[in-house]
Amino acid sequence: MDDSQTVYIGSEDPDSLDARILCDERSAYHAALTGESGQQCVADDDLRSIRARYVVARNAMGEAMGCGAIRRQSYHAAELMRLYVRPQYRGLEAIILSYLEEEARLLGYHTVCVVTTPGESNASRFCEASGYRRTPADERGAVCFEKTLLDSV
Repeated sequence: MDDSQTVYIGSEDPDSLDARILCDERSAYHAALTGESGQQCVADDDLRSIRARYVVARNAMGEAMGCGAIRRQSYHAAELMRLYVRPQYRGLEAIILSYLEEEARLLGYHTVCVVTTPGESNASRFCEASGYRRTPADERGAVCFEKTLLDSV
């Protein structure tokens, strides 16, 4: 991989300009896909806690390519959310997911959970291809997935 293909992933404030732009793009994409806004009902402060991470993936020129986050769902479980990759960088989702799973493991989580809507069939296929298993739907009818992290600290 040469420098033009290098991906840098790091923690950022969820209220940074690039984070807000990526979140808005994700919401627009979600609305076009499902007819719903896709705005998360999550306070950015939830993503600033000691056991949470909001990350942005950037190329060698510093351009934001995508993002993702984990937050505490329970003492042993992290929730994956806000995973989004700009269309021209599709395929980067797996790299961001892997990075967030490792961060979750280092933070002491044993499992990572993902909640999607029934209209997000691509997200469901991605979760299953990434080793997540479907769990019973929640009370809102959301599609839920879970993955056990190996070698949890």
